[in-house]
Amino acid sequence: RVLFRSPGATNYEEFANAILALEAQRVLTRVQSAGENGKTPALANKYNISKNILNSSHRAEIKQLQLTIHPLLNLEPYYKLSAKEWHNDYPYIKKIDHYFKNNSIPQQPASLPQRSYELVADEKWLEGSGLRLLERLDIVELLKIEKNPEPLMFAVSPTQFTAQCHLHLVVENKTTYYALSDILLTTPFTSLIYGGGWKIAANIDSLPKQLNLPHSEHRIFYFGDLDPEGISIWWATNKKIKVQPAVAFYRVLLTKRAEYGKETQRLNQQALAHFLAYFQKPEKQQLQNLLTEGRYYPQEALSADELQTIWRDTPWKTT
Repeated sequence: RVLFRSPGATNYEEFANAILALEAQRVLTRVQSAGENGKTPALANKYNISKNILNSSHRAEIKQLQLTIHPLLNLEPYYKLSAKEWHNDYPYIKKIDHYFKNNSIPQQPASLPQRSYELVADEKWLEGSGLRLLERLDIVELLKIEKNPEPLMFAVSPTQFTAQCHLHLVVENKTTYYALSDILLTTPFTSLIYGGGWKIAANIDSLPKQLNLPHSEHRIFYFGDLDPEGISIWWATNKKIKVQPAVAFYRVLLTKRAEYGKETQRLNQQALAHFLAYFQKPEKQQLQNLLTEGRYYPQEALSADELQTIWRDTPWKTT
């Protein structure tokens, strides 16, 4: 039973029409003894809510979706849940359905941020309510989510262990990692870290502990593919521990010819906005244009000599 009082700032006519529509559907029934409100159109002062009809509508939606959704997604638990929970989860169920219909079942494990981004284009979603939804659909194990991330893979420079501030460079791909590892000792960096795509977003915060330097100051730079996914990986990593884009590398990439081939990647606008903040105005526009057009720069667009020269000659401590 619910009591309707003043609708406040709501337009009364629209509000009343919505209530009358619910009456027509028999979702709401008037409590005649409570009288009416005296307005036009008139509404009752009190209503009873028909939970059976509400549940019937809610269950019909579930049944209808189950007929078209990917067969691996089980909606059975939602018959026992409230309509509110169903409607809250519905948009994410549709996104997960789209993922399964357009991708094969994952064969390799992935970190929580990576799988979260793949499913709903939000790398933080699984850290919140997302895992509960996956459990309801009974697909947690199927998605091969790594709950205990692998340790970081990195090379270290022992000569830098006494530095007051430790510099670290994360590179997304193995080719870049091996091209730079040979000159680590000629740079002011304490470590060169292999990011391994999305894996870095799951384990980057273990860096100070793995180095046995938990109380030291650390500055971390990131260099990945210059495409929507690469920017999202940086953004997810930055949310774990502050990570600065290695602008010197990206700046040289922008002098190269961009390739097409990432038109299907989803661009995280929040991640892009924070990424662009590190660049100058003309560079921001160039980056915005190429990403919008589906073009990109792989790390491999820079030769080993170019990578090494950039890393050696850039004044990183003042960057």
